[in-house]
Amino acid sequence: MEPPPSKKLKPTVSPDEYLVSPAPAPACSLLPLFEDITFPQDEALHIEGIKWKRPKEICECPRFIVDGATRMDLCQGNLSNCWFLSAVACLSLYPQLLEQVVPMDQDFGDDYNGKFRFQFWQYGHWVEVVVDDLLPTVPIQKNGRTQYNLLFVHSKDKDEFWSSLLEKAYAKLKGGYSTLQMGFAGEALEDITGGVVQSCDTTGPTSALWHHLHNMLQRGALICCGNTQGEVETSNLMGILSYHMYSVIGTKEVQTLCGSVSLLRIRNPWGHTEWIGPWRDGGPEWQTVTDPEQSVNVISEDGEFWMAVEDFQKNYHFLEICHLGPQSILQIGAAAKPWEYTTYEGRWVKGLSAGGSLTSSDYYWMNPQFSLILGKTDDNSEPQTLCSFIVSVMQKHQRLRRTRHVRVAFHIFQGDDSHVYLFQDALRSSQPLLSAGPCDNHREVVLCSSLKPGRYIIIPSLEKESDEGEFLIRILTEKGNNSRPMERNANCGEILAVSAFPAEDQCLRPFLQCANEDGRVNNVQLQKLLSSLLNKSAPFLPKFSLEICRSLMASMDISAAGSLDLEQFCILWKKIIAGTCIFANLHKDQIDRISAAQLVAALQSAGLPADDFLIRLAQVRYGDPDGFLSYPDFICCLLKLQSLTEKFQAADPTGSGEVTLNYRQWLLLAVFS
Repeated sequence: MEPPPSKKLKPTVSPDEYLVSPAPAPACSLLPLFEDITFPQDEALHIEGIKWKRPKEICECPRFIVDGATRMDLCQGNLSNCWFLSAVACLSLYPQLLEQVVPMDQDFGDDYNGKFRFQFWQYGHWVEVVVDDLLPTVPIQKNGRTQYNLLFVHSKDKDEFWSSLLEKAYAKLKGGYSTLQMGFAGEALEDITGGVVQSCDTTGPTSALWHHLHNMLQRGALICCGNTQGEVETSNLMGILSYHMYSVIGTKEVQTLCGSVSLLRIRNPWGHTEWIGPWRDGGPEWQTVTDPEQSVNVISEDGEFWMAVEDFQKNYHFLEICHLGPQSILQIGAAAKPWEYTTYEGRWVKGLSAGGSLTSSDYYWMNPQFSLILGKTDDNSEPQTLCSFIVSVMQKHQRLRRTRHVRVAFHIFQGDDSHVYLFQDALRSSQPLLSAGPCDNHREVVLCSSLKPGRYIIIPSLEKESDEGEFLIRILTEKGNNSRPMERNANCGEILAVSAFPAEDQCLRPFLQCANEDGRVNNVQLQKLLSSLLNKSAPFLPKFSLEICRSLMASMDISAAGSLDLEQFCILWKKIIAGTCIFANLHKDQIDRISAAQLVAALQSAGLPADDFLIRLAQVRYGDPDGFLSYPDFICCLLKLQSLTEKFQAADPTGSGEVTLNYRQWLLLAVFS
């Protein structure tokens, strides 16, 4: 988050002239240098006179890293991405972590081929990004010679290029340089560490704030801060920029003639423009320090400065604190015991697992649900009756989509043994204990809190039932308390979930293998196809008979063709998955059939009005002599009722409760549907 670059981006007349062109290879090279033709050529590069140059064309003796990779190598260029640079500046304090992102065994020596590689954490996995070393530059004339100045990030050492190439790799990961315009440091912190970022403000007692930041740094956390007052691209009277991200890189307590002072070390990723208030570089306050070893006399315009915590609180209004994962903590050797992580992936699918928001949807229960069991209280809680935790829900691929921003949220409900999975009725009578989001312009919502020991249920959601997407949920606990998705590893004694089944795109090959030459399946082929798909995800459930498959096909075959195409089958498959999850989650101990009371809950969960008349009809038509419905009969009943309800509603657009059918329509519903 920061002011836009001082130099305005100008559209080019002909984008073609700015396409990457290979630079001439060194005379000693027998092979052409690597050229990344996949790198996005976006609007951030439409600047008049831009030239793509390799480091060997920019300076005489380029180096990947000179005297170690440090935060001084990060000077912001003509791109509003201080949020990324402030995060990298924090990471540079820990060489072990930086080397994971920036492999150090690269340079411009004998093995140089124009290719450089970097690693970023993306939604639970480390991925490698490879780029060439062609960098955007702007030519300038100096002393009768043409020089090339890097357009974006550069190092203070003109011969050093790791930071420029790292920025290019991150731009490729996100979809182009323009995607790095404006952002929050928390996103970059996660991408370069795999940690969880907690956002908070700087209010409260100053002593508590300083000790909190000191303890977080001791624990290995990476911290960024920002200012949200004033106009964009302006600094206040003391030199602090509005809407700009800084790094908190150190703490110090100094003894002065007037007493103890708590200081914070801050870095501006621009590499210049510093705090000019008390405790600035060379300020008179340093002369009052009683211990000469604590005094700072160096005056350097490097973007770093000290300031008292009281001034910090006045000038910075929010913090983004990145809690590192166990592996990263071990690498840097932090003193404090880290959080313990549990990570799950999931997705919101329209009609299946996208239930919309809690306040505006009747299908909120359809959202994925995750169990959190807290059993061990914190050692230092007062009183010792609470369990601390952090929950993070992150949308995947938000910058790459470049579509309407979809806001994510989650709620935490009380759970118990009788409410392992919360359906519509249970949610209507419940209020969330804790909530997070939705937040604008954030791909992630994070909640840091504590609760008494017990069972809880976490439900992540998007705003609308039509919103779709993938997400990553991470649960951090102080003592490794238990958490699990309500939806994984399905068997007779566990909860079944949408995510346990093949997605729509995974059904294409099995469908084509079973289909006729015309790309359609009849009831015999449908039975084979469903058996194959269900065997992989729910082998414990009874199989569909040929008669059941005939009925399922009829619920979708509105033209009585006697077969289904791929689109019709995908709709049918989604309905079967939803019905299967409802059935399996009703009763873990009696998975083979459901009772009349459970049928009421099942139909209500599917959004159908379940009165006594309908339940009686369902039992007589689909149940056994005792009124219980098996899994195949329940699916058949559910899809039949859904099909009839949809057709009735289509014929009754005014909602009068009455429809008129001709003879052919009546036969289609009564005989075939």
